[in-house]
Amino acid sequence: MSWPLVNLGKLCKLVNGDRGSNYPSKDSILFEGIPFINAGNLTEVHSIACSGANYISEERYDLLSNGKVQQGDILFCLRGSLGKFAVVDSSILKGAIASSLVIIRPDTSLDGGYLKNYLRSTLCSREISRFENGAAQPNLSAKDLREFQIPLPPLPEQQRIAAILDKADAIRRKRQQAIQLADDFLRAVFLDMFGDPVTNPKGWKVVELSTLVDPDDKLNYGVVQPGDHEEDGVPLVRSGDLSDVTPDVSQLRRVSTSIDSKHRKSKLKGNEILIACVGTIGRVGWVSEAMIGWNIARAVTRIPIREGVNREYVYRYLQNPVVQGYFERETRAVAQPTLNVGLIAKTPVALPPHDLQTAFLERYRAIQAYKERLLVALGAQDELAGCLSQRAFAGQL
Repeated sequence: MSWPLVNLGKLCKLVNGDRGSNYPSKDSILFEGIPFINAGNLTEVHSIACSGANYISEERYDLLSNGKVQQGDILFCLRGSLGKFAVVDSSILKGAIASSLVIIRPDTSLDGGYLKNYLRSTLCSREISRFENGAAQPNLSAKDLREFQIPLPPLPEQQRIAAILDKADAIRRKRQQAIQLADDFLRAVFLDMFGDPVTNPKGWKVVELSTLVDPDDKLNYGVVQPGDHEEDGVPLVRSGDLSDVTPDVSQLRRVSTSIDSKHRKSKLKGNEILIACVGTIGRVGWVSEAMIGWNIARAVTRIPIREGVNREYVYRYLQNPVVQGYFERETRAVAQPTLNVGLIAKTPVALPPHDLQTAFLERYRAIQAYKERLLVALGAQDELAGCLSQRAFAGQL
């Protein structure tokens, strides 16, 4: 059976933050006190992370006329990351919200767990799309949120649905945690075998990445001004295209042959590793034979590895979280994070004996295979959870 659709505003009190003269200014923000919660404090698991949060004094909190949170409230993001939300639990005795959030406070006819599952469902996503304004910084208002339609079964049925969907989500999160543990284990294996390449506690030979480059070639970035997409042009690899696999050529941007000819030095030859140097700093890509003749964008640095160097070892080495941390530390703090070619060239690469390089790659492949199985299982779990959610809110569960 289908449940009646009810506007969210009829089932919840929606409370904006205080936007008047008492709104905390920068001078009012402290390192401790009462949490002043913004969108950045809402986690992917719908909790509130107060570490690194802004705080206000008791006196400033008392001046606020709106936006004070209570246990069981749901804090919903109205700007930027639309739909991101978190539940206020007993760990927050007092708190107030910034203007980017709104408090959703359900009445007794709406179960909090049921509401939480609705907010992470495709139904809510469609409502967000219906009301968001399409601006560069998308936003909603509390008035829009009041108009969101939610299926409303009887309270016992809401609780039953919430229990089922929470179990499905718990299984999904366990798989996500296992994937994170696999990444953590890989980092631990790397440190155990090689140590930090910067401090080099094991005394391996450490060289700069540039010394592993073909002497007849050099590190360089690609096309600065690609112009319009040319359907019959040369495929252009951008930072978002970098991965272990060959990008789908039908999805790539293409540049004209005239622009490509002006950037012959960055054309791919098949012996390169690619690193994102703008935006998604440090993402690493592998150039396959199918990519020979393609070109790269300005946001990508091409690293032509010379003969005799274990290219796969260098590739996996650069992917490791330890080295990724080096890239993050070296990033220049500008409007868009940038890692210049000179800094990439100086990346320290530990060169242990060949048998240890091979042993590391074997361990990497085993961990990666396990992680890929987890990702497949997570994808299936996501699909199942989505199906359960759709059936639940359609009254078919």
